[in-house]
Amino acid sequence: MADQISATTTGTVDASPKPGSALSPDACLLRHVARTSRAVVSAYDPALAPYGLTGHQFNLMMTLRNMGPLTVGALAQILGMDASGVPRAVRPLVDAGQVAIRPGEDRRQRLLSLTAKGRVAIDAATPAWKMVQSELVERIGAERWLNLTSELRLVRQAATGCSTRKG
Repeated sequence: MADQISATTTGTVDASPKPGSALSPDACLLRHVARTSRAVVSAYDPALAPYGLTGHQFNLMMTLRNMGPLTVGALAQILGMDASGVPRAVRPLVDAGQVAIRPGEDRRQRLLSLTAKGRVAIDAATPAWKMVQSELVERIGAERWLNLTSELRLVRQAATGCSTRKG
């Protein structure tokens, strides 16, 4: 297959795949997903800024709203984050009184939940989110977007199962 990197008899890898192949630098998953993520975040952030939220904060709060209280680990897994980054991500929301932290079933566990103030903030910001969501889905096409969500799920699963990941 032209897209595969071939191993030489010395065990080294041929790092010069054909341009336009799935393994060429211009097709790098990291590059395309990171650029896409930045572009999407930059579409949502300005719309949510008047409500004092970033797109990441809105996503985190909406997850807590839809799923109820979650442990730090569960929230991290749902959001595709490292659990060590959750406290830093929630700190501004806790300081604003929008997210509460309480002990979980054992003392090491922390349970995160949306407060009444957080629900008010999400309710106020949801029309702005919906405006951006609607525009992006319209530009992409609803059917194409639904297909892309399935494809993105496969990308996440592949990345999660990658041999370079810890644990």
